[in-house]
Amino acid sequence: MSNEQPPRDDQQDAAQGTAPKTASDRLAAQMLGLINEYERERAAARTAQGDTNPYDLAPWEDAHALTNEYEAARASKDPGALDRFLDNLADDFHLDDVRAVRMAGAAVQAAMGRIALAARVKGMSPDQIAAETGYTASRIAQFIREEKARLSTPD
Repeated sequence: MSNEQPPRDDQQDAAQGTAPKTASDRLAAQMLGLINEYERERAAARTAQGDTNPYDLAPWEDAHALTNEYEAARASKDPGALDRFLDNLADDFHLDDVRAVRMAGAAVQAAMGRIALAARVKGMSPDQIAAETGYTASRIAQFIREEKARLSTPD
């Protein structure tokens, strides 16, 4: 086995005689090469930090998709839509998946004061935070008060 790296796309193009001819084509090829290099470097850095899925650039995409599908099934005029969604979900989830999702929800709930305060510090109102999180504005205000109290209490 060789330790030689496979040729990059621009090297393959050059070897096949299809190297970009115009300056704009060369610029685009170089930019694409740099973007690919950046992605590889970021993935390597994430791996070094213990990330087991370093190329997953949208780590919560599955949670958002599940939420959207559930909301759509609940809002559907089709009376069987929710049952079909729940049946499919039951088929897809293993017991350890249920535990993981429940624990993730509990972790987010425990961090909600920190999350709400960080959003408030960035200038969002309790109403805006509530709209994005699904909580009421009064509950968001309570989270923020509790977090401020936690921060002001010496350990």
